[in-house]
Amino acid sequence: MNTQVNTSAVQGSMTKVARYKWQVIDKPGKMQMIHKGILNIDPEYQRDAVALKVYEFSNKWSWLGAGVITVGHRDGEYWVIDGQHRVLAAKRRADIDLLPCLVFETKDISQEAEAFLMANSRRKPISSFDKQKAMVVAGDDTAVFIENTCKKIGLNLGPNSTAVGSIRAVNWCYRKAEEDRDSFVKVLTLAAEITIAAEMHVNERLLDGLWYLNRFCGDGLNDKRLVRRIKEKGATKLLMACQKAAAYYGKGGGNIFADGMLSEINKGLSIKFELSTGKPKEAE
Repeated sequence: MNTQVNTSAVQGSMTKVARYKWQVIDKPGKMQMIHKGILNIDPEYQRDAVALKVYEFSNKWSWLGAGVITVGHRDGEYWVIDGQHRVLAAKRRADIDLLPCLVFETKDISQEAEAFLMANSRRKPISSFDKQKAMVVAGDDTAVFIENTCKKIGLNLGPNSTAVGSIRAVNWCYRKAEEDRDSFVKVLTLAAEITIAAEMHVNERLLDGLWYLNRFCGDGLNDKRLVRRIKEKGATKLLMACQKAAAYYGKGGGNIFADGMLSEINKGLSIKFELSTGKPKEAE
């Protein structure tokens, strides 16, 4: 009994390929293991190599992370279309000779350049949030610490920047958690409390200002009077103070935001708080 199903008959007489006239502009490539020494990089269409990226690949080589190199075979030679940093890294290592490559027969350099553009412009860069998620799964110590800290204090670390109790400053979190975990927890906990009370998300300007106050205003967030005053003023007023200071100095930064916040905090106080480094200088 013949059980073969005519899929085109089931789906209709015309496929999407035929209906919308989708095209295939070239032929499939073939997998080959190619010696790194004969893989060429054409500077006419390749971007300048980034030394740090080459070092990262060569310092801790991962076959799974390196994946497959996209190569054009032209005039008897092999030209790297996508993967130059991985190839350059392999060339720095004596223990790696052959690289897995998907090889396409290319007629000229213009076809390779077009393929380079398609491979790189259509590929969406990984977002800081997606990178954080992957690093948590991979077991990165700092990423896991950030994730656990946010959960503990009731913050949602994600791309939604407007929801109450959300924070999207992933890069800020990573830098500060690497620098000083105790200070990171103090600043983030206070920022979460005052922003949730104000029904707003955690703003990075607030984080920068609070971080600077914690470092350079007396005992920082160990000072109960300072923390109480910050809570009394609330996130909305303090954020407006950050914005006013940035407008006045014509730039941002932790010291600028902290100066603006401190001006608001000190209103009506007889004993005022001061920054140990003094106020920001316009000429800086």
